[in-house]
Amino acid sequence: MLLVVHNVTAATRLRDVLPLFHDDLRVQLLATCPGSSAFGAGVAELLADTGVPVVPWEQAVRTPVPLALSSSFGGQLRSVQGKLTVLSHGVGYTKGSLQNDLLVARWRSM
Repeated sequence: MLLVVHNVTAATRLRDVLPLFHDDLRVQLLATCPGSSAFGAGVAELLADTGVPVVPWEQAVRTPVPLALSSSFGGQLRSVQGKLTVLSHGVGYTKGSLQNDLLVARWRSM
């Protein structure tokens, strides 16, 4: 499973779900950062603390994965080779807007 981490806020949300996979030996976790957020400071340190292997974005998009988890719609998520699940990372994140509705509709049609 590939964790797509855009910034520290998004990483914190993804870190919340890591215990769900901790004891499942069928799941190999990898993490990557697409570098698309202006708020990327601290992501490398946070990922290092998790112990999850980190792969460069360029390698991550060339590596097929059964599932990718992100907590942001940012960056080139369409480049990921595998099923994608986007988790909410805050109260206002999933607030309805035309732009969010169009993004969700586009992802559902994939």
